[in-house]
Amino acid sequence: MATEERHCPDDYLVEYARKLKAIGHPIRLRLLCLIAREVDPCVSDLWRCLDQPQPVISQHLAILKANGLVAAEVQKTKRVYTISDPFIKDLVKRIMKEKA
Repeated sequence: MATEERHCPDDYLVEYARKLKAIGHPIRLRLLCLIAREVDPCVSDLWRCLDQPQPVISQHLAILKANGLVAAEVQKTKRVYTISDPFIKDLVKRIMKEKA
């Protein structure tokens, strides 16, 4: 096997490092688990579940959103969150499975 085939390309690693850095805070991991578990979770649902002030949750959601890991959709009067990145979605499922 050629040396190049055994190593991940730098741009590939940089992308995954960025994603892992974005989820590398316990509150953000909890948010992702809640988003994956709940039906149509909005900010108020998330901050109540995590017992954190709304601005704190909004800041963490903004980081996840800025990194393309979650998406928000307006449904009537609330903004609902989903995990938009397949790698992160799979990782969160694995985390939740380990917990069960």
